Amino acid sequence: MKTFLPFVLALIVLPGQAQVYKWTDANGHVQYSDHPQDGADAKLLSVARAEAAPAASNDDWRERERVSRQNRARQADIERRAAARQEAAKAEQAPFNPSANRSNKPMTDEEVCRRDRQQIEFAEQTKHLAISHGSGAPVLLTEAQRQEVIRERKGNHALTCGGGR
Repeated sequence: MKTFLPFVLALIVLPGQAQVYKWTDANGHVQYSDHPQDGADAKLLSVARAEAAPAASNDDWRERERVSRQNRARQADIERRAAARQEAAKAEQAPFNPSANRSNKPMTDEEVCRRDRQQIEFAEQTKHLAISHGSGAPVLLTEAQRQEVIRERKGNHALTCGGGR
């Protein structure tokens, strides 16, 4: 162990003391090496020492972590507000009423089934459902009447469109 430590220290110091020699070989090619060539006119080159890289700045990881947490909290708050605005807009929006968007042109079976599905969804989503029976004046239905209308529409839809459409 006593001889090992000086040996390691010598190996560490050697690259710092390296010298560079330059000579021209028999073919006229310029050669560089860390030891002179025997029998050649080798010149010792002075090599400018590379400056050490500047020491790393005092990196405060705690400060970066604090800023990162603030940014994540701010982004989460922005996303929560946007989601709340979307939910509020969706709640204010009236459900699609297929009866209000009627057309006098003939409908295909597919269109009839789609309209029936929309009417069922509308009746399920609308708590205060009103129906006019040809007299023109809409009559507000009770909850029991509304549930009966939904059951009738689902039954008619099953008969007309089958279970799959």
